[in-house]
Amino acid sequence: MSIAGKVALVTGGGRGLGREHALALAAAGAKVVVNDLGGSNTGEGGDAGPAQSVVAEIEALGGTAVADTRSVADWDGAHAMVDGAIAAFGDIDIIVNNAGISRISAFGEMSEQDWDLSAAVNFKGVTATMNAAAAHWRKVGPKKGRAIVNTASPAGLHPLSPINIYSATKAAVAALTISAALELAPLGARANAIAPMARTRMLEGAPPEMMEMMAPREGFDPNSPEHVSQVVLFLASPDCPFTGRVFGAWGDDLFLFNEWNAAHHVSNGGAKWTVDALVKASAQLPKQDRRWTLFPGGRFEADMPPAEVLDALANL
Repeated sequence: MSIAGKVALVTGGGRGLGREHALALAAAGAKVVVNDLGGSNTGEGGDAGPAQSVVAEIEALGGTAVADTRSVADWDGAHAMVDGAIAAFGDIDIIVNNAGISRISAFGEMSEQDWDLSAAVNFKGVTATMNAAAAHWRKVGPKKGRAIVNTASPAGLHPLSPINIYSATKAAVAALTISAALELAPLGARANAIAPMARTRMLEGAPPEMMEMMAPREGFDPNSPEHVSQVVLFLASPDCPFTGRVFGAWGDDLFLFNEWNAAHHVSNGGAKWTVDALVKASAQLPKQDRRWTLFPGGRFEADMPPAEVLDALANL
C-alpha cells in the first residue's frame, strides 16, 4: 500500500508547515484538501488566498487538490469540511491537523479571548475534525491505511511561559491523540502526533535568542519546515507501524516522547493519610524531574521545575 490515490485533509495548509505538508502529500500521489481560514498567527481575520495559492501550486505540479476556507474552530464548519472532502473525492483517508495559533498569555495578563481563540483553534478544531472523520469511518466500516497526524508542540510536552494557553492546548492534543489511537484502531486508523520545531509564523514575537536559533543556515538548514513534512508523510504512510505516539521533529533529528508515567511511589501502609503522614512520606519523593527537553536548537537535559522556581518560593 502507498499514499498514492488516498484522500488527505490538511488543516492550516495555506502557509508554513501546513503548506509543506500539503505539497509533500500531493507529491506522493494523494488527493489533497487544503484547508486554511487565512487568519493571522494569533487567530484574527481571514483570507481565501493562502489555501487557493497552495492548490494552484499542487495543480501546477500535476497534483490534485481543492481549497477549503472554513474555520476548524467552528464545530459545524469542521464537520462540513470533512464532508466536503468526501463529496469531492469519495472518501477521506488521512487527516493532518496542523491549524494552530499562538497568543502570549501570561497569568494575570491573559484575556478570555486569548483562551477562547486558542482553545477553539488548537484543541476544539482537532477534536471536531477527528470526530467528523470517525463518524464517516464508522458509517462505511473498517479500512486499512487510515491515518491521523495531529500537531502538538515541544511546548505542550514541556510547557513554557508566557505561552501558557498554547502549551496547555498542545498538551491536550497529545492526550487526545493517544485516546484516538486506542479507540480508532478497529477502524484501521492510526493516530500519532508531532511536536515540530521549524521556522514558521509562530515564531513572530519570540525572544531574540530563539529567532537566532531558528534563522536560516547555509547548507543543510534544520529549521526549514520541509523536514517536518517528511515525518508527516511517514506517519501518514501505511509503512508506519506506530500509533498513539508523539514524535519530536527537527531537521534531520527524530525524537520519541514517553507519556507521563507513575515513576515514584510511597504508601501509608494501609492507614488513612494525614497531612503529617504525607509530609513525612513525600520527603522520599524527588522535587524535580530530570528529563530530556526539546527546544529550538536541539535536545538537552533539564530539571523540572527549574532550580530558580524552587528558590523563588524558598526565598520569600
